[in-house]
Amino acid sequence: MNILKNFTIIIPCIEFEDVKDSLKEIRKIYSSIKIIVCLNNKIKFQNKDRNTLFIYSNSKSIGKKRNIAVMAAKTKYIALIDSDAFPKKKWIENSVKYLKYPDVGIVSGPNINPLNQNSIENIIGILKKSYLVSMKPGFQRGYEKKAQYIKFLPSVNWILEKKIFLKNKLMNSKMIRNEDWDFVQRLKDKNLKVFYSPNSIVYHKNGSLSHFIIKRFKYGFYMSDVLNKNNSENYYFYTPLLFCIFLFSLPLVFMFKIYSIFYLVVLSIFFLTVIFETLRVTEKIKLIPFVLVFLIPSILSPGFGIIFSILNKKIK
Repeated sequence: MNILKNFTIIIPCIEFEDVKDSLKEIRKIYSSIKIIVCLNNKIKFQNKDRNTLFIYSNSKSIGKKRNIAVMAAKTKYIALIDSDAFPKKKWIENSVKYLKYPDVGIVSGPNINPLNQNSIENIIGILKKSYLVSMKPGFQRGYEKKAQYIKFLPSVNWILEKKIFLKNKLMNSKMIRNEDWDFVQRLKDKNLKVFYSPNSIVYHKNGSLSHFIIKRFKYGFYMSDVLNKNNSENYYFYTPLLFCIFLFSLPLVFMFKIYSIFYLVVLSIFFLTVIFETLRVTEKIKLIPFVLVFLIPSILSPGFGIIFSILNKKIK
C-alpha cells in the first residue's frame, strides 16, 4: 500500500504568491499527494490540480488556518509545513516508522537552508545557527544526527496523525504566534512527545534581514500567552526580555558609581558572548563583520517585542 495516500500536507498562508514556489517544489517530489492550502485571498485562476484544495479564512492566526485545513483533511495523517518551506526527498517516508511509537505525538525534523541562497539569505542562515537566536539549533539546523525524543521543534516541519491533532483540541486559534509551542505543551499532558527524525528534512527559505528582525520582534510581541503558562522551560524566553530591561536601566549609571561598573561588566560579557558566537557559527572570514552586526538585533528584537506587548496591554 502506498503510505502517501494516507497523508495530507497542510499549508497556511496569506495569499497564493506566498505559497506558489512551495507548491511547485512539493509537486516535484510528491506528484499526487493531497495538499490543503488555507489562505486569505481567493486564487484568480482555475485550479487544475485535483489533489490540491484551496480554502479561505481572513484570520490572522496561523493556528486557526491550520485548524480549518486539518478539519477539511480526509486522510489518517497530516504533514504541516510553512508556505516558505518545501520538503527534501523522502520527508514523509523517513518519518512514518516513528509514528508507530505509542508515546510519539509528533515527528519533526530539521528545517535547513535551501541549497541556492543569495548573500543576505546566507547570513540569516548563519544567524539561525546561534544558540542566542534559535532554540536547539543543532536539531533545527540538522547537525544532530541521532533520532531521539525532544521537548520542542517548530511546526514548519511536523508529521502526525489527524486524530492526535483533534484529540489535543486543535491549535489555539486566539494565538497569533507561538501556537505550536502551546500545542506541544498541551500534548505533554496527554503523555505524548515530539520525536526528532534527522532525515525528515524541509528546506526553509530565508527572506530579507529586515523581515527576519521584524519577524523576531513579532515573535516576542505575541509571546505573552506562552510566558503566562507555569512552565520551567519558559525561562529560556525570559532571557532577551530581562536583558532589554537591563539596557533601559542606563540612567542609573549616572546616578550610582557601583551600578556603572556593574552595567559595564554585563555589557562586556554580552559583547564577548556575541563575538564568540559569531566566530563559532561563521565559517567564512569575510562574513564575520556582517554576522556580528546583525546578531545583536537578532538577539534583542524578541525582548523589545515582549516589552512593547506589555506596554500595549497597559495602555489598553
